[in-house]
Amino acid sequence: MVEQNKGVQDRENIAGRLERLPFSSFHVKFALMLTSGEWAESLMLLGNGAILGLVAAYYGLGGNLKAYAFPAFFFAGEFIGSIAFGRLADARGRRAVFLINQLIFGLGMILAGFMNSWQLIGVFVLVGGIGVGGEFPLVDSYGTEVFTGKNRGAWLALIYTIAVTSAPLIVYITSLTSHLGYYSFRIPLWFMGASGIVVWLIRFRLKESPRWLANHGKLEEAEKMMDSIEEEVKRSAKLKELPPVTDTLEVPVRVSKYKDIFAPDVRKTTIMMAIFMFFQSGIFYGFVTFAPGLVSVSYPKSDPLGAAAVIFSGFVFGSIFNIFIIDRIERKWGIILFAVLGGIFGTFFAVIHGLDEAVIFGFLTAFMLWNFSNFLHQYNAEIFPTRVRTTAAGFVYSISRISTTILVLFIAFFIGSHNAVGIFAFVWVLVVLVSLVLILLGPKSTRRYVEQIAN
Repeated sequence: MVEQNKGVQDRENIAGRLERLPFSSFHVKFALMLTSGEWAESLMLLGNGAILGLVAAYYGLGGNLKAYAFPAFFFAGEFIGSIAFGRLADARGRRAVFLINQLIFGLGMILAGFMNSWQLIGVFVLVGGIGVGGEFPLVDSYGTEVFTGKNRGAWLALIYTIAVTSAPLIVYITSLTSHLGYYSFRIPLWFMGASGIVVWLIRFRLKESPRWLANHGKLEEAEKMMDSIEEEVKRSAKLKELPPVTDTLEVPVRVSKYKDIFAPDVRKTTIMMAIFMFFQSGIFYGFVTFAPGLVSVSYPKSDPLGAAAVIFSGFVFGSIFNIFIIDRIERKWGIILFAVLGGIFGTFFAVIHGLDEAVIFGFLTAFMLWNFSNFLHQYNAEIFPTRVRTTAAGFVYSISRISTTILVLFIAFFIGSHNAVGIFAFVWVLVVLVSLVLILLGPKSTRRYVEQIAN
């Protein structure tokens, strides 16, 4: 009777069954399906600065405010998408959103490439940005719910490592098309859109999150999903039996409303991450948006896009490095460490003389900032409970989209897009602010089950 009851408990223990799964091709295929969308949408996320320059050049946009207003369309779309799709993923399921957002992204970018005014290009880039806004918090949350607690950081870092290869690629593509006039920015936009459509087709094979199903009281569906996953894992790992379920990890049955991101057990975390996200975006995008222009002005005889491609390859190497350390360092301290290192190398990038030296320190800045980014993406998803994970992650991510627009325009208008010292002095203010927020309010999360972090 005891064994029978234990069997029933194990079947109902969805989180415990997920956590005991050994490495298998299931995890690899799941990671690749998440990665495909992350890669496609990172093309625009990391390439908007380079594409901006081509649009501004073709349409004769002058002045800092006009030239740097174009990314505001994209970030505004991300703001809308992260709020809308974050909530939809908690209400309707993770898989449902993955079958919508890539289609919106792909169509938006393709149509933007056919527009004949920069304003209409901006409108359809905004539409594409809506799709991107749903992608990043959902990938973070979905991966957090499926990968095991002991290595979910490494899996997410691997996803972002592959995704970030899009950065030097899109900069390289724009460098090749920069002399094509009418097609200079259209070819990159069409390439992005086509990538999004391909990913949309691939993702029809995604499974729903068993944790989400259990959280919504769909226990029978969750158990069937787990049965299917476990059979796939056993076939892949050539096992007759899986390891025993050693941890009882309850997934509470509680369907949330949007206001629940400010429920008593979540309120502190939501407010802390909202403050953090507002200021952190200026650290990362202050560098991404202005680095190509800084190289161009400081070294007018250089190939600024070619130099930017080398600099942005630092994202790739930084992310590879991050795979091996993200689950070994407490997440909140990793965020602070790499924000500070990014500020240090960014300062050298700003004040150094010589193109070769600028490229080296730019590369090192990108290296540190992508470590910073990987840590914060995992942290943002894992510290919220399952019932509001994508709603809360999407909400605070939307804060970063608005602040990115505000901070980038602030830098361009009040500091000057070519004032390297002024830009990084401002970045240091942001580094201090985000560090204080995490030191004072941030919970610990590394290698803990998400159910334990939430409680």
